[in-house]
Amino acid sequence: MQITNDIMSLNEKNASTLESQHVHDVYENIASHFSETRQKPWPNVVKFLNKSRPGAIVLDVGCGNAKYFTNTTDIYQLGCDRSTQLAQICKNRNHQVFNCDCLQLPIRSNCVDLCISIAVLHHLATSDRRLKALKEINRVLAVGGQALVYVWAKEQCRNQNLSTYLKQSKVNNKHKPESLVESTKEFCVESIDVNLPIHTNRSNFIHNDLLVPWKLNQKKEQEKESETHLRYYHVFEECELKLLCEQINDCKVIDYYYDQGNWCVIFEKIKI
Repeated sequence: MQITNDIMSLNEKNASTLESQHVHDVYENIASHFSETRQKPWPNVVKFLNKSRPGAIVLDVGCGNAKYFTNTTDIYQLGCDRSTQLAQICKNRNHQVFNCDCLQLPIRSNCVDLCISIAVLHHLATSDRRLKALKEINRVLAVGGQALVYVWAKEQCRNQNLSTYLKQSKVNNKHKPESLVESTKEFCVESIDVNLPIHTNRSNFIHNDLLVPWKLNQKKEQEKESETHLRYYHVFEECELKLLCEQINDCKVIDYYYDQGNWCVIFEKIKI
């Protein structure tokens, strides 16, 4: 399928518009349902957070429903999210969470000991914006502080093993991994005149930039069909995230790995 207007050519204004309509607005609408489906922390993220020492400042950028917050009292945990609805869910759970854009963190430089940003960066529409978000995370880290970033991988089948994302479809278990591909449907984001492919859930990725449907369950008494929202994603290829981090002068990549359909990087702020 030809994407008639290459997303690579998006300027800053149009990229922001795309994110506003197909990321920010969507999460405002699906926040409650999204939170219900996001309860179990990923083990390798928990392992990273367990490195925190007493008195540490730990930041979660794009914290969602704060599922990575712990009950420990010997560290200071704070989080931020672009969605006011998700932030309110966190506040209702008595977590220290505020609203902001990951491109402009209202936090002073050189003060955070550990930072995580899980499944956030892939919602930014250009490479420049993704790099800017990584620079912001690195800016707030103290020298020697570390960050863990997870993004969705284009490679959902690695070493003949399906990712959890693909395994969750019963249909996938009946087909070879290479046969599980996106549909050929596309959607025109009219406000910026860009066509993007609509991803078929639980299938392999062909395109790097796409819209992923989220079906919002309606209450039975409403007797309505499921409402579908389209979220923008940029799925990362191997080494893409690492190469972005390596463009930051005072940043050192400590580890880079694949975890159940995600590319993951741990980096440390260094003194230059």
